[in-house]
Amino acid sequence: MKKFIGVTLICVCMQLSFSISLNAQTSVAQAQAVFIYNFTRLIEWPSDYKSGDFIIGIYGSNETFNEIKNFTSGKSVGSQSISVVKFTTAQTISKCHILFVPYGKTKELAAILSSLAGAKTLIITEKKGAIEEGATINFVIVEDKLKFELKVSNASKLGLKISSNLENMAIAKY
Repeated sequence: MKKFIGVTLICVCMQLSFSISLNAQTSVAQAQAVFIYNFTRLIEWPSDYKSGDFIIGIYGSNETFNEIKNFTSGKSVGSQSISVVKFTTAQTISKCHILFVPYGKTKELAAILSSLAGAKTLIITEKKGAIEEGATINFVIVEDKLKFELKVSNASKLGLKISSNLENMAIAKY
């Protein structure tokens, strides 16, 4: 019974965190940090990505980098400690589990994908159309709430398994 209550509580908390209202107290970067961390619990990476640190890469966004670094401090994904890495150029992007690409850097998605060739990296963006260019998750703001779009086939190509719960939370699936 305790296990059932614990699982139910976790599901309710996750559902609430996947619909974060943006207001003066919650910046977009803070909300993105919560989402990105929660994505780690609803996506399964291949076995060769389940040892060492769990690396979350941020390309060029200081605010999102700081928020995700603060939010994930002391947290882990399974038995892997979370390490947040900031990349300053598309060419320096290397193997990571998740890569967040902010709006202004999305025009470099082709170069980013080239840098990550062969890697099992979940790419998260915040620009309309980036899903069609190779991102798996794209943040959108709907009625002052941060939400996300999902392209499961992009994850499948990388060997990533998306949970049905995550699929159900997406506002659009491609």
